[in-house]
Formats: sequence, C-alpha cells, structure tokens
Amino acid sequence: MMTEPTDDLHRDRRLLIGASWYPEMWPPGEWPRDIERMRELGFTIVRLFEFAWHRLEPAEGEFDTDWAVQLLDLLHEAGIAAMIGTPTAAPPAWLTAKYPEVLKTDARGRRATHGQRKHGSHISQRYRALAGRIVTVMAEALGDHPAVHSWQIDNEMSGRDFGQEAHAAFHQWLAKRYGSVREMNQAWGLEFWSQAYSDFSQVPMPTAEVGSIEVPERHHPSLLIDLARFNNRQWSDYIADQVHTIQRSAGRRVPITTNMVGSMAMDWFAHNRHLDRVGSSMYKDVDHYSWNAITFDRMRAEKDYAPYWLLETAPNWSGGGRVWNIHRNKAGVQAMAWMNVFLGGSMTLFWQWRQHWAGQEMQHGTHVTATGRWRPNRDAWAALAERFSQHGAWLLSRPPRRAELAVMLSTEAAWAWSIDPIDQDMRYFDRIRDDFHLPLVRAHLWRDVIEPEADLSPYKVLVMPLMPMVPESLRKRLRAWVEAGGRLLLGPYTGHRSEQFTCFTDREFGGLEELMGATSATSFTPMWAEDRIYIEFADGTHSATRTWCEAFEPTTGQAVGWYRQPASARGHAEGYGHDTVAVVRHRLGEGEVITLGCRIDEPSYLHLVRGLCGAAGIEPMAHGDGDVLVCPRVDGSGAPAAWGVVNLADTPRRIELHQWQTGTDLLTARRIEGAIELRPLEAMLLRPD
Repeated sequence: MMTEPTDDLHRDRRLLIGASWYPEMWPPGEWPRDIERMRELGFTIVRLFEFAWHRLEPAEGEFDTDWAVQLLDLLHEAGIAAMIGTPTAAPPAWLTAKYPEVLKTDARGRRATHGQRKHGSHISQRYRALAGRIVTVMAEALGDHPAVHSWQIDNEMSGRDFGQEAHAAFHQWLAKRYGSVREMNQAWGLEFWSQAYSDFSQVPMPTAEVGSIEVPERHHPSLLIDLARFNNRQWSDYIADQVHTIQRSAGRRVPITTNMVGSMAMDWFAHNRHLDRVGSSMYKDVDHYSWNAITFDRMRAEKDYAPYWLLETAPNWSGGGRVWNIHRNKAGVQAMAWMNVFLGGSMTLFWQWRQHWAGQEMQHGTHVTATGRWRPNRDAWAALAERFSQHGAWLLSRPPRRAELAVMLSTEAAWAWSIDPIDQDMRYFDRIRDDFHLPLVRAHLWRDVIEPEADLSPYKVLVMPLMPMVPESLRKRLRAWVEAGGRLLLGPYTGHRSEQFTCFTDREFGGLEELMGATSATSFTPMWAEDRIYIEFADGTHSATRTWCEAFEPTTGQAVGWYRQPASARGHAEGYGHDTVAVVRHRLGEGEVITLGCRIDEPSYLHLVRGLCGAAGIEPMAHGDGDVLVCPRVDGSGAPAAWGVVNLADTPRRIELHQWQTGTDLLTARRIEGAIELRPLEAMLLRPD
C-alpha cells in the first residue's frame, strides 16, 4: 500500500528504505523491471530527478513532465513512495551556453565549464530565477501526485562564487552590515598593515590560506569570517527561495529536506531552519562508523527530535575515481542502517540503485549492474526492509530518550580555526569529534550535539569547547541556565575573540569572566615542551597539556587545577606558567561552571564530565566495551522501552546495560539475559521483560 499523505511534517508512520534512482538514464521500457526488483527487496521509497533538469526542460521554456508523471504512476501502483529532488545542482547546456554569467567563478577568476555538477552560482540572480522556474513547473506538475512523499532541495550544496556579481553582492552586504566603510575599518582594526579601505568596492574576496614561512600570509581574519557569513547567507536565501516556491506551487504539503554534507564551511544549522527535516549524505567506512555518531546526535537534536533522514550511504562500496570498500560486507551495511535508525532516523537511502552505464561514477557501488544483475549484499538490503516493516511502527512510537547532556558545535568556530589555526592539527570538527564527543559515546553517556542558538533548557550538563566567539546573547543565556541549575564545562579556547574575530581590548574574555569566576592571568604555549608541562588537579590526578595554555586568576571561582613546569634535575629551567591556575570551578546560583585552560587527556576529561553528570543525576547507560553503541528508547510516558545496541567493531564485543536483566532481541527473537555478547557488527533491538 502507498503511504498516506503526510499529516504531520515532523512525524513518520513507518521506517523507509530505498535508493536514489536515475530513470532518465534508461528507456521507459526498463522502468518496470527496476521497480519490480525494488519490490522484490521490499524497498519503500526512491529518490528521483535531482539531476534531470535537461530531461524536464530540454530547451529554454519548453517543459516535459509527462514522463515524470508516468514514472510516478508506476511507483504508486507498486506501493513505492518518491522523494523529488529539485534538479538545480546540474543546469543543462542550453542554460550555461546562453547565460554564461550563471557559472561559478573560482578565486583565480576561472569560470566553471559545463559537464560538471554544482557549477551554477547560488549567488547569481539569473540562476536563481531560472532555478525557480523549473522548480515551479515541477511543483505544479508533480506536487499533488499521491506517490510524492517529500522534496529534496538541490544536492549536497556547498562552494563559493568569486565572480563579479558575487563581489557586488558582498559589497552590498558589507554596506548593510556596517553602514559605512569607516565603521568597518574600525571594527576590523584595518590600520594594521595599512589595510583600511576608502570604499566597499575595494574589499577583496580572498581565500583562507594558513600563514607560515612556506605559505604566504593569510588574509585578514575579520574579513574572512564575514566573507563566510555572507556566503552562507546567500546559500540560506537560495534554499529558502526553492522551499517557498514548492510550498506555493505544489498541490499538497509534504516534508522538504536536503542532503547536507560533512564540510563545516556550510552553516547547515542556519540552512536547515528553512527545512522540515534534517537529512545527510554519509560515507564513513566500517573502521570509522563511530565517527557517524556525532552527525546522528546532531541531526536528532536539530529539529527537536523529529526523525531525521539518512539520504545517502553506499549499498556496498563507493567510488568515482578511487573505489572505497565502505561497508565491506552485509554485516557492515546492516550495522550502518541500524545505527541510523536506533539514534533517531526513520529513512535509509542508498546511493544508488542501478549502475550508470555512462558518466563520472560508473564505479560506484549499486544494487544492480547496468545490465540488471544483482550486486553484493542483496540479502542484507532485503533483511533490513523486512525488519523495518516488522518493527518500524513500534520503534517510531518509542523514540530515543531525551538527552540531558549536550556538546555544543559551532559552525563559526570551525571557520575561525580554519582561518587562524592554533597549530597544524587544529581541525575543529575532528577535535570536537575525537576529543569531546567520541569519549562520551565510548563511555555510554547519552548526549546530543547542539548549536549555539539551541534551547538550553532541556539539558543539565553542557560541554562547550573550542569556541573563540561567544556572542553576548549566548553569554546571557548561559548565565541564566547555570544559575537555574545547569552545569557547564567551558573551554578550552573559548570566548577570547569578539564577534568581528578580533581580540578584546577591555578584558581578555569580553565579559565571559563573570561566568568563569576568573580573569586571565597569562597565556603561553607548551609546544616543544609538552613532556615537561602538565596539570595537577586538586584531587591529585594529572593530565598532559596540549597546544595552548590559558592561565586564570580566580575571582569568585575556585582553583581546582594548576600548571606544573618546575625546573628539572636534568637542568631544564622553570617554564612559563608554573604554578598558575589551569582549571577553575565557579558555583553560580544553583549550578556550576568548570573552565579549562587547555586541552587535557581523555581520562581527565571524562573524570570532569562524569563528575558534572553525577551531580546532575545523569548516569551512564552501560559499562563495557566502548565500541558498542547504546541507544535508549522510551515509551509515551518516558519509561525505558528498548535499547538499540550496535557493535561498531568487526570483532566480538561485550557490554552490560544498566536497568537490564532479561529480555528479547526483537531482530532475532533470541532471549538475552545479563551481559550482552555481540558478534562483529551485530545490531540488536532489546526489549526488557
């Protein structure tokens, strides 16, 4: 049976599974064969048309949607839903030939050529108008078809344009933001190196090269931050234009999404505010499945626990040029899919259904070959479809438990560290993932990943590291949250830059001192001396230091950690920061803030987090191997209803769940008592007795 039209844009009735399909590559006589194969697997949704602009508009103003309606009719008869992609990532040749100004220009002034994808400029007003026209035609022709489940905007959007129109738009944006060149010069401190401008038209659009002896100096950081803000505002407007066009022109309202990608050059938090659902492409391999957790934890929290959608992962391997053996075997495919579902997803789409018989991605993994033969993992896809059908409604009525612990992820912090890195390894997202989020996953502490604009009230503990710019509005919200009982682990490297990405000239932390209960004492680098500098905590434990050290002078806070770098018997002199304060605890109202002066080792970090969680009444969900992902689900009353567990390792693992004695693995109907033994990459859906 075909799914009913969506009544609630933020709820799902069943778990969906399917693939991206490009029927425009094949004659209509082949379509029934492919659809029958999808039915054979139990697939319930396909993603369509995202690159089909030429087929839908073969010449300017000449539209052909009859073939698309015919295809949707076939899918509807087969009980398969459709996600419609707007085709604006791949403009046709007639468009780029007639309107070459819509092509993106790179930083060296070279214009993109036809035959790629994402070669149109999201800033070009003509391109936006032409994109709006094809989206209008599609929405009017297809928007009320009963097969249509949802819409996807464009495809894996990203990138910048450095053309003349982009320059002019940037200058207009600056004029609106600052009002006058004088105000901009003052805000950015442009007397340095005589960088001051006399007209907005003089401001360049540079790239962010890291300055060193080997590489020419990078451009002004305030300019680069604002350029990133401008580019992302243009992307948000581009997305909003298409969303509004669909809402205005389609016959009925269904959810709208898009497939974000991993780069933090894009402010997906801002872009996703225009969309009904959060979606993503994800291609981490079996050795790095744990890296997916940060994205799933983010997607779950971003729309207040509305089910998110995994819109692309490989059905076996992945490749355009080099071929990546992503999942390796059927156990890997199923582990990835269950990880998605257990953490809060309701859709798993593979890329792609049928091998392209021509073009750039013929080597990519697919379900069937160009000749129609099955590729590896057929039994895995069918097993997932069967289990989704059996347990989907039950799972969706028992959503993930609301987390009370969160890690803050800031897109602007990612830009800041790419523009002005503190060392050669300062890749912001990697550091957040590996140093601050992944340890929580491995310690089985249930958590969300949230943006700076997020509502803080659901959380009892917040981890907020590596965030140079903390806007005044966030500082005020943090203080109110802490005073009401929140527990904050602040830093390191947080709050030391203004919103223009400059140093503060009154206090080093620009007002964050009131939250910290301390002021700055000094700062120094342990680089080349890490083996001699460490932190000693008040309880006698120690931690290594890394990269950069801030030392504090407590005011209303209490010192709980000190830098130690004494003179040594080998003749090393006493170093920077010896005996200065490295960690401050500040009791504020009903809550507390612990401020870190530098990056610390994982055991010390977890010790601090566990202490804050214990004070807030947050306990680990399990103990045992950190390679086992644990995902709590609750019933309508909030009581524990199930645990999804996935072994992310390709060797056996073991854990013991707290609040668990006996029950059943719903995926296999096996009885489970006591400790849980998992085979390599095995997933279980555990329901307690």
